[in-house]
Amino acid sequence: MLDLATLTAGDLLRIPASEPERLFTADRTAVDRAFRILASAWHPDRNGHAQATMVFQHVAALRRAALERLRRGEWHEPGCLTLAARDGRTYRLHYLRRRPFELGDLHVGAGSAAWIVERAHDDLVDAALRRIGDFRFADDTMRGAVSRYLPAVTRTVDAAERRAVEVRKPADMILLADLLQHVGGSLDARHVAWILSELHCFACWLEWAGLTHNAIAPDTVFVSPAHHAVGVLGGWWYATPAGARFKALPARTLNLAPADIIRRKTADARVDLDLIRALGREMLGRATDAAAARGSRVPAALDAWLDLAANGSARADYALWQRVLTDAFGARRFTPLNVRVKDVYR
Repeated sequence: MLDLATLTAGDLLRIPASEPERLFTADRTAVDRAFRILASAWHPDRNGHAQATMVFQHVAALRRAALERLRRGEWHEPGCLTLAARDGRTYRLHYLRRRPFELGDLHVGAGSAAWIVERAHDDLVDAALRRIGDFRFADDTMRGAVSRYLPAVTRTVDAAERRAVEVRKPADMILLADLLQHVGGSLDARHVAWILSELHCFACWLEWAGLTHNAIAPDTVFVSPAHHAVGVLGGWWYATPAGARFKALPARTLNLAPADIIRRKTADARVDLDLIRALGREMLGRATDAAAARGSRVPAALDAWLDLAANGSARADYALWQRVLTDAFGARRFTPLNVRVKDVYR
């Protein structure tokens, strides 16, 4: 625990208002006691420091944030989230990286990924759990080939104001958004190609299963640099049977999906196929300043493919994609991507 008496104005002001755990502990009485000590020391009527008022107001905001955390039954410590469930039990989720997403927060762990979702989206969580529980396959061969792309729920936590859905994550997999951030915003075209190949295979299974995912994006896709494998572990809140009406879509999909599908609000395979192409463009840096540095490093066949609209059939797309790969790269060969999990999640 911090020694409150030694904290300077700079020390306190550097604590983000969103991280009260850096100042307080997960106990209401302890929070109030620490606040009284700090308020007494930094109240502008008692402290002539030029930043006393600012510090006093910031400490009060941190206290409010801490009490809100405790009221919600959750507490963040470095690398660990504690959740108080409605059944009275306490759960701890260990993680390497935390990032917000449109329904709450994602926590990426060594062997798991956990989405903490606001209770306002209970209907989407329930739909995702049903969808994941109903995954089907033609036979064991298909199950073995496709399961690596799919989430397997290991536990759910029903807390007062949020719900946690934790899925198994292979230890060698990295969230694509984190990988892109680590490498500066763009990947070599050869690595983009194998990720797209995996996603086109995934889209073929979706088509066979009569499903649409609708949220293929950097914050739902995980990749294994070591094994050139991909897992679409997130975003299942938006999965919808083909031809059925959407319940909801993330903002990214609303911006990228064909306008006629958005107007009809009816699930269509073209959404996933267009999202895969959009993801390819993003991985190449075309959505960032890195685009200017791409030059001729991206084969023309790949560049052209990524700008084509999908034709609506995942299997037809996959057949065309095989020709693009040959035209762009010639004979297939394994190109190592020398990034380790511990390089990204330090």
